[in-house]
Amino acid sequence: MTSTEKGVRVILTNDAKVESWVQHIQQVVRQHNIQTVRVCVQDASNVSRSRSVPVRKFLEMIAGDRELSFPSAVFSLDTSARLQREIGEDYGGGYPSWRMDLDLPSFSVLPYAPEVARIIADLQTHDGKPIMLAPRNVLRRVLKQYEEHGYRVFGSFEYEFYAFRESEGGLVPAWEGLQCFSETKQSEVEDIVRDILYHLTEMGADPEVANTEYGAGQFEVSNSPFWGIQIADMAFYYRTSIKEILARKGVKASFMSKPQNGMSGSGAHLHHSVFDEHQQNVFFDNQKPDGLSDFCRWFIAGQLYHARTISALANMTVNSYKRLRPYTFAPSKVNWGYDNRGCMIRIPATRGEATRIENRIPGADTDPYLALAVTLAAGLDGVINQIAPSEALQETVDAYSAESPYLPRHMGEALEELEKDEWARRALGNEFLQHYLALRKAEYERYLTHVTDWELKEYLDLF
Repeated sequence: MTSTEKGVRVILTNDAKVESWVQHIQQVVRQHNIQTVRVCVQDASNVSRSRSVPVRKFLEMIAGDRELSFPSAVFSLDTSARLQREIGEDYGGGYPSWRMDLDLPSFSVLPYAPEVARIIADLQTHDGKPIMLAPRNVLRRVLKQYEEHGYRVFGSFEYEFYAFRESEGGLVPAWEGLQCFSETKQSEVEDIVRDILYHLTEMGADPEVANTEYGAGQFEVSNSPFWGIQIADMAFYYRTSIKEILARKGVKASFMSKPQNGMSGSGAHLHHSVFDEHQQNVFFDNQKPDGLSDFCRWFIAGQLYHARTISALANMTVNSYKRLRPYTFAPSKVNWGYDNRGCMIRIPATRGEATRIENRIPGADTDPYLALAVTLAAGLDGVINQIAPSEALQETVDAYSAESPYLPRHMGEALEELEKDEWARRALGNEFLQHYLALRKAEYERYLTHVTDWELKEYLDLF
């Protein structure tokens, strides 16, 4: 990131020396009268955690005069904040603290929160070893493999979400109806769209377009692509910031994959491409009839081959799987196609340097670090082993009725697939995978034993 006239903006290189970043941050702090800095991490349950630091102490930290710690016990909490004692050190090990290593290029002023800034930290032991339970470190592990092969990744997450306003009867959608892209409907929620685009632009997140979507109260905001770990960092910032921006307006933003019955699910479609050391997009080949290189086709095949594992990591809640249903513009089968929005992988029509893959598996409640890590790992596996993909589906083909394998239809099925996948253990790390499985199994078991409103309505008067 680098300073702009009003905020802090992401750039494409992170190779400045630490001293330069320190000086830059010191300047931004003075320029914006920053008083508090949130130091943030993403935990293994896809919850953004942070510690607020007064600016004087923060400046001491970036100068190397002070450290900030993070309690390891937090990584043993599931989504209900229940401590899963079989994970981590447990009380016998004392739940030691880890060190928060500040990623200086991720520093960002929050224009909607006066005098507040945010920075992302990587978790390490106190002797400098990365904590491989942290999703951001898992992604770093995969990106390192790309660097070793001379590749860089370029892309972005395309988020959908719902917005609800407070009423006497509870929360109601911010707008009613199904008229996506309707100018009239969008004028009703102009304040929401305006504030999101303004504040995201001011903080350097570079949004491209926003519109209402195909669900009452549903929106979509697309952002510009970034390089490497910034793809996930910006998704991390996007989701957190949108929730905070709307909360200040009395509006609740939800990134659940399926927050309303009878309405569209919300996705976080992952657009990505790979560039070589000569800054050439290796997905493109103008000698091929469809413009897709062999590299790209192998990359696609790797994601298709590991699709069920990708789903288990990119769709990490019970609710995620209620989105993956036929004829909903979300994938339900393992297939790919040219500009086909029913497919798991859609290939947009653009070619040349803009050639890219859109993986439509992740729901809006995805962990962007894990979703990007497993998707990239699968693609690279396809390239290394030169896996041939199935035939692509054309735009006019019904992806939901095609003879293709199904994606997991519920969380239990997905976790079973993940647990037996030895490739995932090698690609992402056995320690992380065991930790992740334990947390998700605990959540799924609570879901299985919970009596739902649906069950009461369906059976209470019958039996």
